[in-house]
Amino acid sequence: MRTRCVRRLALALGGALLAMSLGDSVRAEDGEYYATEQIYSSRPDPNREVPFGHIGVTGVMVRIYPGVTVKVESTVPGSPADGRFRKGETITGINGVALKGLNPFVALGNALTKAEATDGRMIFDVVSADGKARRQEAVRIPVLGAYSKTWPLHCAKSKRIIEHAAEFYADRGKFGARYDERGIPAALACLFLLSTGDDKYLPPVKAYFASFPKDVARIGDHTWNNGYNGIACGEYYLRTGDPSVLPILQYYCDDAKRRQKWGCGWVHWGTGVSPGYVAGGLMNPAGAQLLTTLLLGKECGVNVDDATLLGALRFFWRFAGRGTVPYGDHRGEGGLGSNGKDGMIAAAMQIAAGSQGDVAIYEEARQYLGMSMLNSYPVLVMGHGDDGRGDGIWRSIVTSYMLRDRPAQYREAMDRLTWWHDLSREPGGSIGIATLAWENGVVGSSGPGIGLSYTAPLRTLRITGAPRTKHSHDYTLPAHLWGTKADRAFLSIDHNPKYYNYGPDEPTHIPFWALGGAYHRPKAPLDKLPRAAMLKNVYHRNYMIRAQAAKALRAVGALNELETLLRDPDPRVRRAGLDGLIDYNYWFVYGRDPIVPEQFSPAMLDAIRKMLSDPEESWWVVDGALLALKLAPTKGIEALKPLILPWTKHSDWWLRESSFLALSGLEKDAALYLEILPTLLKVLADEYHTQPRSRMLGHLEGVLKSKKETSPEGKLIVAGLRDAVRTSEIKPGLRSPEGAYNVAQVANACLQNDPTLAVTLARMFQQRFDLFATGDLVRFVATPNSNPEGKPYGLYTVLEKLPPEQREQLTDVLFTAYRPELMKRMDAEDATKDQPLVDTIIDLTKLRKPVAGWRPIGTPKPEERIWRFTSFDPQTEEDRLPPREKKRFRNVRLPKELEGWYKADYDDSRWQKGRAPVGIGVFKRGQVSFKNSSDWGKGEFLVMRTTFELDAVDCDSYRLSILARQGFDVYLNGQKIETYIWWKDQPHYRPIVLDAGQVRHLKKGTNVLAAYGNVEYEGKSHEPVGQMDLFIEGLRMSDLK
Repeated sequence: MRTRCVRRLALALGGALLAMSLGDSVRAEDGEYYATEQIYSSRPDPNREVPFGHIGVTGVMVRIYPGVTVKVESTVPGSPADGRFRKGETITGINGVALKGLNPFVALGNALTKAEATDGRMIFDVVSADGKARRQEAVRIPVLGAYSKTWPLHCAKSKRIIEHAAEFYADRGKFGARYDERGIPAALACLFLLSTGDDKYLPPVKAYFASFPKDVARIGDHTWNNGYNGIACGEYYLRTGDPSVLPILQYYCDDAKRRQKWGCGWVHWGTGVSPGYVAGGLMNPAGAQLLTTLLLGKECGVNVDDATLLGALRFFWRFAGRGTVPYGDHRGEGGLGSNGKDGMIAAAMQIAAGSQGDVAIYEEARQYLGMSMLNSYPVLVMGHGDDGRGDGIWRSIVTSYMLRDRPAQYREAMDRLTWWHDLSREPGGSIGIATLAWENGVVGSSGPGIGLSYTAPLRTLRITGAPRTKHSHDYTLPAHLWGTKADRAFLSIDHNPKYYNYGPDEPTHIPFWALGGAYHRPKAPLDKLPRAAMLKNVYHRNYMIRAQAAKALRAVGALNELETLLRDPDPRVRRAGLDGLIDYNYWFVYGRDPIVPEQFSPAMLDAIRKMLSDPEESWWVVDGALLALKLAPTKGIEALKPLILPWTKHSDWWLRESSFLALSGLEKDAALYLEILPTLLKVLADEYHTQPRSRMLGHLEGVLKSKKETSPEGKLIVAGLRDAVRTSEIKPGLRSPEGAYNVAQVANACLQNDPTLAVTLARMFQQRFDLFATGDLVRFVATPNSNPEGKPYGLYTVLEKLPPEQREQLTDVLFTAYRPELMKRMDAEDATKDQPLVDTIIDLTKLRKPVAGWRPIGTPKPEERIWRFTSFDPQTEEDRLPPREKKRFRNVRLPKELEGWYKADYDDSRWQKGRAPVGIGVFKRGQVSFKNSSDWGKGEFLVMRTTFELDAVDCDSYRLSILARQGFDVYLNGQKIETYIWWKDQPHYRPIVLDAGQVRHLKKGTNVLAAYGNVEYEGKSHEPVGQMDLFIEGLRMSDLK
């Protein structure tokens, strides 16, 4: 999970989610293969290969290949299936039922449920790997009986499943490695053990927290781990009153305060923030658990900073009922599921509802979010990043809320998913997550989260509905957080009564597949869908389904119906009407086919006027009204301008953004736009949050491009952007990168439009040096070597675009102002290992002084060195990895003749020899590639060695420079000095600074440099691509003086 990948805002998550959700689309081939309607997005596409994992407790590991062909991968030792199947065999049926035409996940899960309820026999129809032989293979699994009608409550089978799982997770011999990692799986195991309600499982939990560092500051700043562990820690204290864990909980709460960003959320880990990643750099599926930790901290009586808590509470609460909880600081998502984030915040609201005073808003949010998780079963275990792990975990934790709120729907939901529960269970008592591709097949992994589906109804944890305990402390929370009274309508878990005018309740998957969503298309053209189905679902309880129904009405030209919705007494329906008009695309705001000004009727404008005039109107309705106004005729916008302007100063950026967009609609009239432009520029300069500011800046850049900077509009915009560089807020301390990013974005927009502004902008930044973190200055200077993997853009980039006089002026500023500032920071922060900083200083120094900078050490030169190398394939079945796997670097058993290959005295004389790069295939991204000098060979893995002579070890710093497609181990004189386990898609020589412990292996005389790496296989062709080259460079700090 710990990969650092920063992308531009619009691409970072949108593209990934779109790619992930292509599985939601119904293709013609699906309809031809499957005999039944689609319910689950995880139903395999007949044209794709997808993971499957365990067939429950049988121990058969399978994978699905094109044609929905279920093939055996392996069997779990000691399981019922051990030794009964061979790799590559195809399973074509189960208990006399052919799998063809069926969803194999559901079919095999149901077979497990039936077998456990009867005789335990599962008869597999099997075809040999060569296709020549057929047989039936019987596997007998333990008989647990049938699920009761009230399962998991009052259910013997569920009780046995809980007992077996608890025994597994309490046994450090079986799960100890996960406990030692102190990550999410361990925290979930602790929560599961606590959730059993059995005191005999308290010692393993106590021992777990006792293993934490006594110096709690050493726990670290990993948001994911801290959040989940914080919840487990709080629950353990409230159960036992054990004070030994309070310092840990206090640390989590203090760390949350220290690292909170934008006053509302948290990043993956660490103290930095990359605002262009997702939106604001936030990672809500990690940060959500910190909110729950803070709430539990309040209840446990530790010190919790109120501003930190309330900022996060308000931020997350407002997503309930307005789209699913998103990944970052943007609007709610438009998928039916949230990868568990709705469930995460439901749990937080469950804790908040235990505070004193009026807690109705927290109860209502808990109900809505719990219902959202329950009704999102069509996207069961679907999500970005971890492939839906979060959905599986939090669906299991919070679905039982509906047991008290809507018991009939809870029962229906649980009975619908018996197949999934039984398919998730593993031989030996552990639990996995069925249909999950992420860490597929890792026994135990995050499965204890699924175990909570069995224990949550027991209400033994505060997050699953247990009452406050004798160890709980009193505290209060605001009775009102956001919006008007009308906004609470969005938290209703009931359909609008008009829904039933069009027929009875329907399972959620029916409108889900019929209407489409943000990340999947309708299963059939909308003009084939009855109008009544659209009208029915604009009254649905679920926000996304209402929005999709309204968008469908617009798509078929039913604008009169949308106009009528704008006058409905229910705020939910009014917002749906507005969403239909603008083809609402959730965090992207406008869809591809919104209405045009000519389609705006007087009645629509009148309805919007009433919305904006009513002080009691829902904020969320007002937001939609403002977004729709952008598309209205300019006269209509101008007439409502007095009602729009107050929203530009609203406390929530959603409304500030939508009011900006409403006013930007005046662009259609040059005179009116010129009049409003100073206001738009002021709104931009004052806006602090990344997402709205990016959209505002995008609008202004678009106008600048179309009108040119010499036009009246262009002159105003350029002047306004320059002022924004000077006046935009930058907060001090750890939060400075937030505002610095905003300033840099505006500055870069100025540079891209007019590079001659570079000197002015450079001096503006110079005046604010004290507010910029070092990394932000480095990024704005943007020298080429500061980021060899990316495409830095900033002051340095435009040097060559300037006329000679201005180029000299900018060079002077960079050399005489920026360079000394960065040198001072490098010395003060002891940051000689900060690669981008050091390389920026080198590049700036070279503007006036021809210094050496980093240079390869030793002779012969790297390009003249002769390498010895050989490639090989894994020697055992255990070490082999299918070509489809992207992450391939791993330690494998070496051929006997390669033992000790990295040692200085190893005899490599029989190996191939040649110059580097040593490679196979073409490692290329865009136009960037490096030519192979020697052939890798046929093997997946490569070992390579060379020598170089060194006269002295007298540089101040050393670094490794390495070109590699995948991971690597690097050895110097027989000692490992570097390991990297992931991959790099961009060909480049990656600089890695060596510390004193690594440099000590460097010596005068002959040095042996050795490396181990592997190829990657192209996605479709499976052709191998690999490339490796490496050398060591040295730097003398005197060169930079």
